[in-house]
Amino acid sequence: MLRYEPEEKCPPTLALASALQIFVPNTISVILLTTIVVLASGQGNDYLAWAVFSGLVITGLSTILHSFRFWQIGSGRLVVTNFNVPFLAVTTLALATGGPGLLASLVIVSTVLQFLITVRLASFRRLFTPTVSGTVIMLVAISAVPFIVSRTIIAPQGVSLEHFLIPGIAALAVGALVTLKGSPGLRLWTLPLTLVSGVAVAAPMGLYDIGLVIEAQWVSLPDLTWRGFDFTFGVEFWSLLPGFVFVSLTAYLKSLGDLSAIYQASYREQRALDHRIVQSGLNLYGGTTFLTGVLGTIPISAPWAVTVVYVSFTGVASKVVGIYLGLATLAIAPFSKLIAFLVVVPSPVLSAIYVIIFGALFVEGAKIAFAGQMDHKRGTVIGVSLVVGISAGSLAGQLEGSLGNIAGSVVASGSAVALAMTAVTGLTGVRRRKLEVDLALSSLTPLAEFLDGFAANRGWSEEARNRLHHVGEEVTLSLLEQDEENGLSEGEDRRLTATAQAEGDSVEVEFVVFSHDTTGQNIEDRLAYMESDSGLEDGQQFSMRLLSHYASSVHHRKYYGIDIVTVRVDR
Repeated sequence: MLRYEPEEKCPPTLALASALQIFVPNTISVILLTTIVVLASGQGNDYLAWAVFSGLVITGLSTILHSFRFWQIGSGRLVVTNFNVPFLAVTTLALATGGPGLLASLVIVSTVLQFLITVRLASFRRLFTPTVSGTVIMLVAISAVPFIVSRTIIAPQGVSLEHFLIPGIAALAVGALVTLKGSPGLRLWTLPLTLVSGVAVAAPMGLYDIGLVIEAQWVSLPDLTWRGFDFTFGVEFWSLLPGFVFVSLTAYLKSLGDLSAIYQASYREQRALDHRIVQSGLNLYGGTTFLTGVLGTIPISAPWAVTVVYVSFTGVASKVVGIYLGLATLAIAPFSKLIAFLVVVPSPVLSAIYVIIFGALFVEGAKIAFAGQMDHKRGTVIGVSLVVGISAGSLAGQLEGSLGNIAGSVVASGSAVALAMTAVTGLTGVRRRKLEVDLALSSLTPLAEFLDGFAANRGWSEEARNRLHHVGEEVTLSLLEQDEENGLSEGEDRRLTATAQAEGDSVEVEFVVFSHDTTGQNIEDRLAYMESDSGLEDGQQFSMRLLSHYASSVHHRKYYGIDIVTVRVDR
């Protein structure tokens, strides 16, 4: 049960407690994944210290900045950031091939792609669908835990693997039991209880090395020497660049889906996704990723859909939690002893925590992918993409070099298939008919003629054609009402593009109009809140009721500079 939405005032003690619950597993994850990549690439301890320090600093800053909105930057929501999972393999390869300088140049060049896509996000609306986004989130959940487990669960010398796994099994049992049987209040503490129970079992078994914590310095800073860029554009750069560009696109798609999921989970009642919030979050994501390139460190500032899981555990989506979480992450960056305290938690215990987190994340991805009307096309995209992603490891062994690294990535392979199948479905669909007119009352007649002719050519009855005509009229009037609410007139020279496409016994009509980013309430939300005390005037209530009666579905997507309303009318 969600107790506090992003803008609601949350008691400081509750916000701090919620932040600390997120802080422990999230900080461990930053340190753990960074360490895995650096050590696997063959870099030394100096770079490891720098990567962990800078990773914590950038993670803390990006989490704080996501809690605000400055112009078109920031989400204004609680957005937990962490390692950019799709970059795991290619980052390791770049560091091993050319060191931090080569990694920096590849990150900077590939990040330009993110900014270009974000600016034109509305143009990719038929490609970056909820089906694709939800599938990518599921792929991330599938790939993350096996990657971590395979590289961390290594029994110490003289300890059997069965003995080493006992704390993890105990922690997972406690976490699962609390989740399944605990009261709503107790479930808020699922992750801390999982961690504590695992450590409590590990300590008497001699598997929690407190000596490393005692020996660690209290405060230490890494070598702050700037490592520069490698813009020699040699063979290594060009051989790795295609992989980085593709992985950057995959990571971008993941972040888009993550931010969309976080937005939806931040409210008690379902509401239409405001794509302007997502665009602002993507702008911040691109900026902080660019910063990691400038600093010559690992891409580590990506939004995590795991935020949804944390919110479900704590019941708090207040953006104040993000500020506290970011400050705590910044504070721990130079405190070596506290970092050591987290690092020595036995890997089986950490794996138990990740199983719970990413298991819940998979469910959230499935909710997004399977939401709404399910047909054979969506089912095929989801099923094939997941199977290809899960099977990626077997394919990687047949290929060499960067191509093998990309093909072996669960996220990259599955995402590529999802995008390709979605693109093919769109390109081979029924031809669309288009009409472009002024957004004005005078355009109602040509719009009605356009829709009536489209339906008549498909043998629709006069009653069905009238329903389609009324839907087009009510959408246009609603868009004009929003202009009027914001002091805009018909003389503002705004163009409305209507596109119609037949799908079986239905017609989907898309209305696109360039907006001034000050338009009022989302039409989709007006329909949802129509029965409540929403403050709509009688005329608006009547218009929304007509639209709800005649259309089988209405979706309103608001981007910076553009409004898109998609309606479906059955025959």
